[in-house]
Amino acid sequence: MDDRTQQVLRLINSHLKIKNYLTTLCYFLIISGLFFYVFYAINKTHNSIKFVSNYQPDSKQYKATKIMTNPRIDFQYNDTQVYHIKAETAYHENEQEVTMRNVSADGELGNIMAGELKISEEGERLIFSNHPVLILNQTENQ
Repeated sequence: MDDRTQQVLRLINSHLKIKNYLTTLCYFLIISGLFFYVFYAINKTHNSIKFVSNYQPDSKQYKATKIMTNPRIDFQYNDTQVYHIKAETAYHENEQEVTMRNVSADGELGNIMAGELKISEEGERLIFSNHPVLILNQTENQ
């Protein structure tokens, strides 16, 4: 063989070595990436799932809350007056009482703004707390 052919064969051989090196490197990176992904999935603490190790059939020992965002309620004061109550969040720990945070109630007589509203006795009792403010509208019969 002449020198030119040997030089081309050496160049092809070096390219094959580089190709084999890059292929091995890619396989190594893929396998190590999968290993780290599986390791992360197994060892990650899941915030949305909690395991109860000492389960007992008595459900009163577990407290659960349901949180609502932007809740709205229409409260009828009498036959002609309706209050539209809006809040940022609301939650209830049991089925007897609902607590609403950052409340505003708009009606014909005026507006009520409070930090908290507790609704109990199946809606018969409403308690505004945390600095409630009542703003009365002026009526025409003065």
